[in-house]
Amino acid sequence: IDYFTGTIGETVAQTNPWDPQPGDGALWQVFHQNLVNQTRRHKADERMIFVGDSLTQMWLILGEPVWAKHYTPRHAYNYGISGDMTQNVIFRIQNQEFDGLRPVVTVLMIGGNNLWHTNDTVADVAHGTQEIVNELLAKMPTTKIILLGNIPASVPGINEKLQQHTALISNLANERNVYFLDMWSHFLDSNQNQNQNLYISDGVHLNELGNGR
Repeated sequence: IDYFTGTIGETVAQTNPWDPQPGDGALWQVFHQNLVNQTRRHKADERMIFVGDSLTQMWLILGEPVWAKHYTPRHAYNYGISGDMTQNVIFRIQNQEFDGLRPVVTVLMIGGNNLWHTNDTVADVAHGTQEIVNELLAKMPTTKIILLGNIPASVPGINEKLQQHTALISNLANERNVYFLDMWSHFLDSNQNQNQNLYISDGVHLNELGNGR
């Protein structure tokens, strides 16, 4: 979900979800280089990293107080880029963003943009997610990966795909170095509908309260 451009649900031509590809545009390249530089400056301090798309990146803006309270003291660093799909994260892993990192924990949430913006099948997006897990473990073999399931969105037609993707990627957990956390129920109200009190007006991204769940 591309918070910066405001595009939701547009279909674009892309490579396979498991084939590395840089993101579109000069701004993406700026974000990528900033994260490469972050790694170079702070890799000795990074004990926890968060990898993903705008839901991860926006934690530093929409959820900044939560991040500062709970994660900065844990030496956590954010590796989210708005609009990223699985293939973009694979490209980032293969192109210096994580070189030399030895985090104890890596938190990964990805795949929503593939399901929103492309015609990728759910199974193919899950394959792309699995490839990210493989690449992360190859790059950082001592890390423990916490794989987060998707959260509900308020736009019709997407939630079924998000839940199907979540079900598939849950099978990647091995209770050794990959663990799965189901997020869905934490973002529902008492009627089992999306809890809109946790979201900003687009019904996709989390507000400060939502980022604190």
